[in-house]
Amino acid sequence: MTDSAQRTTAPGPTDVPAGDSGHSASDDVKRDGPKPFDGLPPVEHLGRALRAAAESADPEVSGSFLILTHRGPDPDALGACEGLRLLIEKGFAFRCVVATHGRVHRAENVALLRTLDLNLEDYEGIDFGRFCGVLLVDTQPTFRHTVVPTELPVIAVFDHHRSPQAGSLERTIPHEDVRTDLGATSSILFEYLRDMEVPIDETTASALFCGVRYDTADLSRNASPLDEEAYLSLFGKGDRQLIASIDKPPLPRSYYRHVSQGLSKARQHGPLVIALMGNVENPEHVAEMADFFLRMKGCSWVVAGGAFEGEYVLSLRTDYAFGKAYPLMERVLAGEGSFGGHGHIAGGRIKLENDGMSIVKSVERRIRKNALSVISTASGDDGEPSNAPEGKRLDE
Repeated sequence: MTDSAQRTTAPGPTDVPAGDSGHSASDDVKRDGPKPFDGLPPVEHLGRALRAAAESADPEVSGSFLILTHRGPDPDALGACEGLRLLIEKGFAFRCVVATHGRVHRAENVALLRTLDLNLEDYEGIDFGRFCGVLLVDTQPTFRHTVVPTELPVIAVFDHHRSPQAGSLERTIPHEDVRTDLGATSSILFEYLRDMEVPIDETTASALFCGVRYDTADLSRNASPLDEEAYLSLFGKGDRQLIASIDKPPLPRSYYRHVSQGLSKARQHGPLVIALMGNVENPEHVAEMADFFLRMKGCSWVVAGGAFEGEYVLSLRTDYAFGKAYPLMERVLAGEGSFGGHGHIAGGRIKLENDGMSIVKSVERRIRKNALSVISTASGDDGEPSNAPEGKRLDE
């Protein structure tokens, strides 16, 4: 999926995943259930925030809300948006519109949109004067890959990533439900619908299920008891034929060009595979290649990257024995660009001065050097620092 934790950091990367070595225990958020809001259950607190926003708005926009997520939304973002739409319309009897920003590239994400025929508006065409507030899903206002209209107050935020700039916003958000101990934001919206006893229709259940499924890799990654409950319940309510068709959609020829490009650029250095591919046709190609190479026998972690529309996009993956991805991405970027991570997945972006290949290659040289320094600082048998294994083409 899209690396959903690409965030602005100032002056350096500060986003913290749960339990990474080198970070204090206070950075890790753990709880058995949802955090109470002013002594209220989360869904009740949300209702109060929505009603307050509606009552304070002009009559012509009262009770009309805009739901947004990050650019190029992935299944968790789309599923959570659909869950929130149902909650607002059927649970609270308010009006809402879901709008997306940026093109969706990955085949499974495109298949989800087309198969479920989701009713989404284009952010670029939105008249913000139609709404009394905005709700953010699977993202937060401080994240770099998110556009938040300044004309509207942010009423609520639902996410499972820790914000690197918590508390730095000038405006107060009435309802914030951010749970870093969950594998998917869709699980949060499932809980709200469950607790309010809102019947979940087949389309919404299918969208929410895909959100949980892909962000937790079928409950094998970062999954909590709530994720498991949501996964099993939503699968029973969803359309299983549609869910199956979303998981294995036909792939365009461009996908195989991407694979060929990745294979030609990839080099293996012991447990590390580095695939820095120059210019790429879409940013999802980078994440797809990171997932692809991690499956290779003998590979414990992958750094993949490519330049797209003025940015160098990075994806980092680790296997379950190797450890967390976040501290590795921190070292690979070495203070450059922005990044974030969750469990065994991390993503980053570096703003490019221009689109020239000399700039792209310069960035790739720094990334490669930083990545290799991670494995070259490990001590050898004699206690002295060892060199990184020589890079090998995959056809050698």
